[in-house]
Amino acid sequence: MKTYILLILLSFSGNTFADTLKSIGDARKLSDKMVNLISKEKFKNAFDSAKPFWPLPKVEIDGLVNQIKQQWPIVNQRFGKTTGTEFIKKENIGNSFLRFYYLHKFENHAIYWQFDFYKPKKAWKINHIKFLDSLDTLYE
Repeated sequence: MKTYILLILLSFSGNTFADTLKSIGDARKLSDKMVNLISKEKFKNAFDSAKPFWPLPKVEIDGLVNQIKQQWPIVNQRFGKTTGTEFIKKENIGNSFLRFYYLHKFENHAIYWQFDFYKPKKAWKINHIKFLDSLDTLYE
């Protein structure tokens, strides 16, 4: 299935006062936490936990949560109930970009969540989050 469920392509934005994550381990812990909350359909809690580390206006993040909540019944209808999550892999581009992939597994299919981080100087910031139902990207 190549249909994009939702593509959240949000890059660095005007709010440059976001908090930061000091290590790759901190970025991984945040991503793990978010995927865990998302799998329990606690979208607001998941994205609220990202707000201090995402240089994006909070109102835009809240808008993303509303979009996900509106589309999630379609996900549940097509894919069934959540059966779990699975960390897939980590990728780097040099020392400045970091990406984590997670499977969000359902009874009938899976989607993947992608969390991108950017380290402009000494700390990591969320740069981009998306989820898709086409798993082609995950095949090597």
